[in-house]
Amino acid sequence: MEIVNRGVQQQMVASERQDWNTPGEVLRIVRAFDCIGLDPCSNAGSIVGAQTEWRLERDGDSLARDWRGYGLVYCNPPYSHHLRAWLAKCSTAHAEIIALTPARTDTVWWQDYAATADAICYWRGRLKFLGADNCAPFPSASCYWGPRVARFVEMFKPVGLVQVSANLLRHVEESPQMQLAL
Repeated sequence: MEIVNRGVQQQMVASERQDWNTPGEVLRIVRAFDCIGLDPCSNAGSIVGAQTEWRLERDGDSLARDWRGYGLVYCNPPYSHHLRAWLAKCSTAHAEIIALTPARTDTVWWQDYAATADAICYWRGRLKFLGADNCAPFPSASCYWGPRVARFVEMFKPVGLVQVSANLLRHVEESPQMQLAL
């Protein structure tokens, strides 16, 4: 049983491939939001179709480049150990960004970076990425950094639960209300 559990756990957090492409259903919503000006982590099989595409294998490290001035940035980063760096870039790029990411709300990178988004859509159900045989073994979220929060809510609320930034606190002091008897 231990081997099976370890295998399932590894499958949920790691993959040999890093080029899982965005599902068409996600892109339909993003394109309805606005034209995609920049895809900083494109690849040969991508169907994003941004006006400017930086392909990781061809153009190098997009994290070191300035994402401003391209319009809407759409980011479906590699879901590897570099995911933290990609979300850090999204949260500090000072650009309008929609990022598709695993909804791993218990992780440090989520709480430090994804949770800084102005709005987040938690997709209903599991997404099936292009090139995948099955749906992802984890939930997904689209994080938005930018000034058009109402537009993001309007476009994404039909496909999932949308949370608008509520100035989340990093530490909550224990209160009498937290000691309710179950």
